[in-house]
Amino acid sequence: MKTKLTLLILAFFLISQQLVAKKPEKINKYRRSSLAMILIESKSFPDKDIVMQAWNNYPFPDKYNDHNVDVSSMDPDNYVVTREDLKDAGMRTSFFNTSSDAQNSLKEMPIKIEKFIKSQNIAKKMVSKWFDRSPDGTFDTKLIEERGFYNATAMDAAIAKHQIRGLALLGDAGEQLINNTFVTFSKVTFVQNEPVARKIRDIAILTIQQKVKNPIAQSLAIAAARLAYEKAKEGYSVWTHTWLYKLDWNDSISNFFYTNLWDNKEAYDSSHIFRFKYVGMASSKSLVTFSLKKGQGHRTNEQIINLATGRNIDKVFAKLQKDFDVFKPKIPVLSTDPITARIGLKEGVKPGDKFEVLEMEMDTTTGKTTYVKVGKVKVSKKFPIWDNRYNMGIPDSVTSDVSSKVTATTFKGSSNIQPGMLLVQIK
Repeated sequence: MKTKLTLLILAFFLISQQLVAKKPEKINKYRRSSLAMILIESKSFPDKDIVMQAWNNYPFPDKYNDHNVDVSSMDPDNYVVTREDLKDAGMRTSFFNTSSDAQNSLKEMPIKIEKFIKSQNIAKKMVSKWFDRSPDGTFDTKLIEERGFYNATAMDAAIAKHQIRGLALLGDAGEQLINNTFVTFSKVTFVQNEPVARKIRDIAILTIQQKVKNPIAQSLAIAAARLAYEKAKEGYSVWTHTWLYKLDWNDSISNFFYTNLWDNKEAYDSSHIFRFKYVGMASSKSLVTFSLKKGQGHRTNEQIINLATGRNIDKVFAKLQKDFDVFKPKIPVLSTDPITARIGLKEGVKPGDKFEVLEMEMDTTTGKTTYVKVGKVKVSKKFPIWDNRYNMGIPDSVTSDVSSKVTATTFKGSSNIQPGMLLVQIK
């Protein structure tokens, strides 16, 4: 079986290079990248149970397929970074002697994440999920068919008969689906504003007492410092650092998987060919207070933690999408008169931002897909941008009555754009 399958796959790569494509078929489908999200636990959590609940309640990003496995959090204290680890990572230990503990922690985190990924077999678990691996070691392609919008009957039949088209579809699935599998590791740090605000107030009052000699002016300045403290002491300042990794899936790994591991449980269980590649890191900061709009009361501590966690995840994902092309989502055009799409403030969209418009085409001979650029659009400056940020349904002072009624962002662009075409932001 293995020899036969090997010959078929080799034949596929030889023949597919020689096939003359027929006229491509334009298809109105939306293939998302797949994503797993892992929280890095921290001793700075103000209330660990509430933070973990906030993380678990955060709506999964709707621009990606949910590819979470049975690991949702990581305790970094379980992974020790040695001098040899630093050397292997190209870091000089002298850098760590002059940095703060917080800076050192951020520098060491990618090393700890790599150790966690290996120890927990995260890459193999995510590959297993793609092929719905059963306890007896068998695989199927149902999830690939579903997420890739493949004709399940035709794909299964072509693969079973060892047809070139069936193998081409597996190759296409690898390139378009499995290769676009990501995992993020997010470290959320909460800092209570009150101690910082109190320190600033005390320093300000001491300075005023020393330098302002006029009693009336001194009294007014001290009152202003106390008022500033009252406004600044509420809630939390929240920092989020997120590290992004991409599953390494290429022709070599694909060939080895289908020829050596597909029908061999022992070989798959003992294999170490699956891995993640580091893409990059992004950070975000936000301030959440107890106060709401006048007459709307105050947030509870639980609501603050939920809102801060959700908003910061929104922000850091928006930065990752802007900074790394491979992670940018493709957003389907919703309507064309005017041109609209369901992307907004959550993704960091601003007036005038530019997007390419793509159309997905399928080669009717091989079944493989390509994306063809058909135009460009800009975010309209005449209409409010859709406010789709995380807010738990709690009124927010930064959300206007107008923007809260908007359900999509409006663009302007060429007249040949049709619903279902895909938008990808460009710099």
